[in-house]
Amino acid sequence: MRRGRLTFVFALAALLLVGTPTVAQADTNEADSVTSSAARAPVTISLPITTADTPGRNGQNGILAIRVGRSAPIRVIVATGFSGLVLFPGAWDRAPSGVRVGKTRSSIIGPDGFRIPGVLGSASMSFGGATTVTSVPFLQATGRQPYLRAWEQQGVYGLLGLGTKGGGAMVNPLTALPGDLGLRWSLHFQHDAAGDASRPGRLVLGAIPPTNSVLSFSMPYVGTDANGANLWNDQSTNACWKFGVMVDMCVPTQFDAAFTVLRAKGAAYKRLPVDARGMLRSGTRVDFSAPGAGFVGHSFVAGNQASRNLVRVISSGATKVITSNSLYFDFTLTYNVATGHLYLSDPIRKVDAR
Repeated sequence: MRRGRLTFVFALAALLLVGTPTVAQADTNEADSVTSSAARAPVTISLPITTADTPGRNGQNGILAIRVGRSAPIRVIVATGFSGLVLFPGAWDRAPSGVRVGKTRSSIIGPDGFRIPGVLGSASMSFGGATTVTSVPFLQATGRQPYLRAWEQQGVYGLLGLGTKGGGAMVNPLTALPGDLGLRWSLHFQHDAAGDASRPGRLVLGAIPPTNSVLSFSMPYVGTDANGANLWNDQSTNACWKFGVMVDMCVPTQFDAAFTVLRAKGAAYKRLPVDARGMLRSGTRVDFSAPGAGFVGHSFVAGNQASRNLVRVISSGATKVITSNSLYFDFTLTYNVATGHLYLSDPIRKVDAR
């Protein structure tokens, strides 16, 4: 009996030791839980965007301050119609530390449709507290076109292309940022108007894709850039448009954060009512939706205000729609280059039922 009781006592003690954590074990588990929670928390950086009047137009553009190499902050126009950074003459008196400018000539097409020539350089680029993990190519513009001079007079010295298609030697600098900061970002501008102060413009690095998006699109995959980042054709993304009484058509669509006028291109639009300037007649309704959606995600009535409701009809060439930057004022656009998705969320206007 004595031996049996001892065996029972030892077994019970062992069971209690296994089932009850020691003080040290409890502290360790709690610390692990805190560490795991911190590891799961997304890292984001929110950068303020200001709004400037577009020279020579009644539209507006989003402006962001960045650093190139060890430069002072440089104010640049935020664009998505191309990939890369273009610096205007006057961005600096001489190249800052950490910046290399070569002799290779190149060019890009600017928002007004004209070619901007220049020479290629490279440097790390900083966005708030985030710096690219490698040097990124940029174009230092040569020549002083009226478009560039007009922006320089407003203290703006560059054009930042955040397009996801890539092309040539240029790359989207955001894709060279570390971790998720270079995989996802969101973009929203702010109209200079009373009542908009509660909705500041932002570029959010590492943005989490919205669960309540109004519209979402899959961008066609086109390969990888020089740094191995995925490229997606945001210039030919399938989206659906209805102009006036025309039938709803899903066509290649380019999302453009810099151009202030929406463009409907192709012979399919030759019957649209236009004024003497080729602009869609004021009062014509425009509806925008995603393929397969059972509702209109966004609509407006054509008018004469750039960056809001101005539409140019170009009835030649391949059928395509190029958005104006009004979408970036009316919605937050979130890009996910890990999966090739583009989301529109936080609409200002009420969503219409189809």
